[in-house]
Amino acid sequence: MIDSVSIVVKAGDGGPGSVSFRREKFVPKGGPDGGDGGKGGDVILLATSQLQTLMDLTLKSRYAAPNGQSGGKKKCYGTDGDNLIIRVPCGTMVFDGGDPNSKHKIMDLLQDGDTYCVAKGGKGGQGNARFATSVNQAPRYAQPGLPGDERVIQLELRLIAQIGLVGVPNAGKSTLLQRLTHANPKIADYPFTTLFPNLGVLRWNNQERIMADIPGLIEGASQGAGLGATFLRHIDRTELLVHVVPISPGDPEQTWHTYQMICSELGQSEYDLLSKPSVLVLSKSDLVDDHELLAQLSVFQDRGLTAYPVSSATHTGIQTLIQVLMQRTANAIGCY
Repeated sequence: MIDSVSIVVKAGDGGPGSVSFRREKFVPKGGPDGGDGGKGGDVILLATSQLQTLMDLTLKSRYAAPNGQSGGKKKCYGTDGDNLIIRVPCGTMVFDGGDPNSKHKIMDLLQDGDTYCVAKGGKGGQGNARFATSVNQAPRYAQPGLPGDERVIQLELRLIAQIGLVGVPNAGKSTLLQRLTHANPKIADYPFTTLFPNLGVLRWNNQERIMADIPGLIEGASQGAGLGATFLRHIDRTELLVHVVPISPGDPEQTWHTYQMICSELGQSEYDLLSKPSVLVLSKSDLVDDHELLAQLSVFQDRGLTAYPVSSATHTGIQTLIQVLMQRTANAIGCY
């Protein structure tokens, strides 16, 4: 999945004004009649729901709008350059890429149809007819067109989801997403089967919530290990995080350590993720009996946390989790 790209955008230059004089029979000393040049085309970003990645923008690194046309005789205006429309997926953030040491956000394109003019076309130059005065009745000067804006921009795609699933590889996130939303993510019994974020829609009582599942996090992910850190930006705008922690049979402390490791990596990332409301889910609860499940839950309860045991295989706890998620995203305040 291509979710980050740097491109150069160049708006069109304004067309030069014309230096021209009337040459008509029976019109002595016809005077200047040079027309103005046309305006250069703008470069406009357009958010569309028809795109899911920024892959199309990797085909070239520079995008330029047409220049304005030169002015003509008989005070004819030059044609304006057409605007260049660059289509991007909904959820694309635009950053100023001119200074690599400073990441300044320019615009956030969230909704289908949102637009932003990222580079303005240059104004066309005035023709010599504009400069005729009583003391200079035959000016031989016209303005050149002004150059259009040129800049480097960084585009980042951040999925628009209300609920984000985070956890280690093979924690059961993709299976849980499938059970909750009927999405069809890739599921297999080996690490890193999720190579890009998956989206699904949770529907309950005529309400909908969009969920995102990102690739699994491993220790050191915040420093670039594994795949998940690359996609943490996708849960930056979520209302609610769901920590999917797989139960370690016979070792409740290992289950707790897995949860702590994920929290540590989230805290060290460049995004403020630990401040988000969260729900703690213990996945694969069908692997332990009732007595051990209570022991697993007690480890979290003793530390003041409420954990919700679920099994995607047997559907145990799924309905309870759905109700919690719907309630928490209706008013995402506080933390479980």
